[in-house]
Amino acid sequence: MRPGRDDDMEVILLAQPNASEAAALREKLGQAITADWHKVLNAAQTAQLVTEDSAVLLRDALDATAGAPRRSEFYAAYFSALDAFAAKDRKAATRAVLGLGNVFVEDAARGLVRTPLPVAQATGDGAVPLPAGSVGSHWTPSRNTAVIGPDLAPDERDAILGAISETWITKDPKRIRLRTETDAIRAEVAKYSDQTREISRLDPKLSVVAGAQDAFTQSLVRNYEAGLSLIEEVLPEQAAEITALTEYVVALKGQHFVGGSDIVLFGASFLRLDTSWSPLCFADHLTHEATHQLLHAKQEVHPLLLNRDATGVSSPIRTDPRPLYGTYHATFVFLRLARLMAAVLRSSATQWHQEAQVRFHRHLLGLLQGLAIIEEHGQYSPEGRQELDAWIETGRELVALEGMPDPQLYNRLDWDYDRPDGSLPLFAV
Repeated sequence: MRPGRDDDMEVILLAQPNASEAAALREKLGQAITADWHKVLNAAQTAQLVTEDSAVLLRDALDATAGAPRRSEFYAAYFSALDAFAAKDRKAATRAVLGLGNVFVEDAARGLVRTPLPVAQATGDGAVPLPAGSVGSHWTPSRNTAVIGPDLAPDERDAILGAISETWITKDPKRIRLRTETDAIRAEVAKYSDQTREISRLDPKLSVVAGAQDAFTQSLVRNYEAGLSLIEEVLPEQAAEITALTEYVVALKGQHFVGGSDIVLFGASFLRLDTSWSPLCFADHLTHEATHQLLHAKQEVHPLLLNRDATGVSSPIRTDPRPLYGTYHATFVFLRLARLMAAVLRSSATQWHQEAQVRFHRHLLGLLQGLAIIEEHGQYSPEGRQELDAWIETGRELVALEGMPDPQLYNRLDWDYDRPDGSLPLFAV
């Protein structure tokens, strides 16, 4: 996943939010995965996992949808195929490759794909799993066939799109929507549950918020919308960037977990937000996960940190041993969050100033601790070095606003972030 680049092109750094650059990175990531899908299809055809005809039809679907944004299911199918190839499981690999056709069933229903689609069937009765539908949802075509014709009847289109529409809690296309459980979302939640148990030895008991009518969900939606609106008010370019990066948010119930996002399901942010938390807290974590997604895309398209798998160094947010790439991500997230809180403090939204000051000092601490670690241990591409220098300069600018992190402030933030380790060295600004 390393597309070529023009060395003369202007380098746009990430230290400040930039919605157009975020949109461009998301598009480039989609193009990179699309190119890799072509390689996967070639390999599957060579290994006789799929027929030549099936590979040709799936390539046609890739080309037909090249101009549309790639959805999270597209990425999930790709990584599922890679896992199956790595495991040398021929049956699973065949099913995963054909599963790309299942992703494109939605595009066929919308009229974007007009060629036949090979698909993976759930059972011998011809039921076709819908990756973007709710867990276990299927569509049964009028004919039992492993290749779906391009001439879907109106009622078939309605059935497919209706099953997908049911997964949305909020449906305003101009806002980042909240989504309920799909098969890919369920797999991600299981992964986050396992990771939380491994790190904390505690069961997070995570589950996806389902209906939109109960009081809990309605309260969650109100705070979620208020958090988005707050970012739009104080830092509009940040809000636009989040919108450019985030396809949807998955609201979770549970404990011992706050948020996560992964390139495996790129575009999806997972947030376990308490309804008692403020809109500023919601704004914090919406920004947090979108920032992870931005760096995921940048690192894949134009690698910045070259020794990302180095381990054994401290982290400003976690006490367990962690690859350097995790600390790199955390440092960038703290930078963006400190910038957001600084914007709140400069705004007329005085009702959030006290909490914003606490958050600003917590995030500034994490930024300066992270910079010390990644400056000492990181190895960078030329663009990566430029990026780090811009992060360091941002750290200086943020320190100039409120001084060095104050433990009497940053230690007060303990309801959605772990208490920090104030003993870690700070980068000298």
